[in-house]
Amino acid sequence: MAVNKVKRSIHATQPQPQRTNHKAERRPNEEPAELMPVRAHVYRTIADMNGGFEHALEGLQTLIKINYLRSNSLNGIQNLISRLRADANRELITVLNEREVINAGHFERLCLEADE
Repeated sequence: MAVNKVKRSIHATQPQPQRTNHKAERRPNEEPAELMPVRAHVYRTIADMNGGFEHALEGLQTLIKINYLRSNSLNGIQNLISRLRADANRELITVLNEREVINAGHFERLCLEADE
């Protein structure tokens, strides 16, 4: 007769490493430990993503012009893609803006120090 051994997870009894929210810990004017430059490929990738959205929207526009394919659902899909594009861009721009503001402040301080 085979005996089934039940393995219990002990993760609840193990101390878990605490994740820290570095934004919350940082004081408003405190610089991060290191410069966080945004690489050019990030901006190119965002441009490529937007190009893909434009390509999809152009394809839908072409399909809408075909009489027997016209429907409200195609217009709805077009609106959905446009909203998704706008939401993605807003989120990405927000994150990039935060990093670029920090980077600009870093270099501004370096320029001021060089002038002293």
